[in-house]
Amino acid sequence: MLLLGVVAAALAFSATPAGTTASTGALAPRSACPGQAVIKAPTALQVRALRCLINWARRHGGRQPLLRSPELNRSAGLRAGEIRRCQDFSHTPCGEPFIAVFQLVGYPLAAVGEDLAWGEGRLGTARSAMASWLASPEHRRNLFDAAWHDLGLARVRARSLFGRWNVTVWVAQFGHRLALPPLP
Repeated sequence: MLLLGVVAAALAFSATPAGTTASTGALAPRSACPGQAVIKAPTALQVRALRCLINWARRHGGRQPLLRSPELNRSAGLRAGEIRRCQDFSHTPCGEPFIAVFQLVGYPLAAVGEDLAWGEGRLGTARSAMASWLASPEHRRNLFDAAWHDLGLARVRARSLFGRWNVTVWVAQFGHRLALPPLP
């Protein structure tokens, strides 16, 4: 049996308008982002493919591409690890507050968002995660929010997770850095 699950969350610490766009045609062709549909591709290739898929959709939806954020990559990796370790597919695995991973890595908060996906078997590819997010209004809001500037991604595999076998978990984190006023 193949299953796919998704969850979205966003937390704004400032008034930032959320932008959305239709998902029609937002999924890049397979040739645009190498490795997106190959479950056995190395993690680094699949993460690059998901970044490509997200930025391809944003460009085709009239949005700016997102910049790679080392802090968000680390926090996404922490979240994915917590999900696997605690067997808890949520934005607050192990009972940790949503913003804890962002604070732990030192991401300067103004607004942050997160999309989660998991898939069993071949539904664990970057393409499957992106397709599921595009099919969900909450996930599309995160993907196409004009306020986001930064992107962090993580992929973790588990032989057994949530009572399923051969599971891949994806975490996409979006952010807008807090611009601090100059000191007097």
